[in-house]
Amino acid sequence: MFRKKKTKTPQPKRELTPWEKVQRNQAIEKKKAEKEKKRSQTFVPKLKAPQKFWIWFSCVLILILIIAGYLLSPLSHIQSIKVTGNKEFSKTQIMKIGNVKKDDWIFPYLFGQRNKSTSVYKKQPKLVSYKIKRQGFNHLKVTVKENSIAGLVLRNKYYYTILDNGKVIKKSKKQPSSDYPVFKNFHSASVLKTLLTQFQELPSVVRTGISEIDYVPSKDNPNKLHLYMNDGNEVYAVLPTFAEKMKYYPQMAADMKQKGVIDLEVGAYSYPFKNKSKETATSSSSSSSSSVGSGSSYSTTSSSSSSGQTYSATSTTSSVSTSSSVASTN
Repeated sequence: MFRKKKTKTPQPKRELTPWEKVQRNQAIEKKKAEKEKKRSQTFVPKLKAPQKFWIWFSCVLILILIIAGYLLSPLSHIQSIKVTGNKEFSKTQIMKIGNVKKDDWIFPYLFGQRNKSTSVYKKQPKLVSYKIKRQGFNHLKVTVKENSIAGLVLRNKYYYTILDNGKVIKKSKKQPSSDYPVFKNFHSASVLKTLLTQFQELPSVVRTGISEIDYVPSKDNPNKLHLYMNDGNEVYAVLPTFAEKMKYYPQMAADMKQKGVIDLEVGAYSYPFKNKSKETATSSSSSSSSSVGSGSSYSTTSSSSSSGQTYSATSTTSSVSTSSSVASTN
């Protein structure tokens, strides 16, 4: 009646082949990767339309509050202004010309340097460059370049300021300023421009020492200039060699024993004022030989007589040698 259960005889485990081992390892690795992927995936619930609206509204509101806080804070306004390059104009004048004010909004200057040179030059020709740069959060640096004043031009009994570039300021004065030289009788724009070019080449000590320059052309010398110096001397020169010879004026003036005239038309010599009238009568008896070239340098050597002094100039490439003997008639 009862049957005996058949028992399975345990079979010895078979060793896996290398290919089967590889397949088993790949399967194990695949299961592990799937488990890690399931763990890393997070559940993101889908938002409904009202929820999205409130999220966007909150973000915009926070942004508005940040901007409003910045606008109300001192960081959004100019705290300090530094001005450089100004000599004739004060800091207040520079700021007024460029319409730059403290406590104004900093926004126009947030993105790099701002150049106002063109608009400022139209308002004030004495300023050829006007640049504004932001430093830090709310500090400005204004860098200007002034167009130096050359002097005053006399026209129809009125004095007009003229700049180094030849620009004449329309605003006139009835009385000249003692700070700058006066240019008289310069009716030709080309002659005045040539003079300004020569004038700029002079050392500052010579420029500041000139009180007045008169253009006095003649038949014999259409380029003649007559200068009145602040130290009381007078100078005669010619336009083409004005800067070349005039730069030696301090040395020549120091050699003069008394105030007088320095003639730089041909060579270089001087004589006191008391002999000025006699110079014209005796100039025909003076002998001069000159060979003028570039790079001439005047030496301190001078020969003096009862009526004046004669200066010599020497150079490696050229020389200027002038001797004038002025006879004194008593």
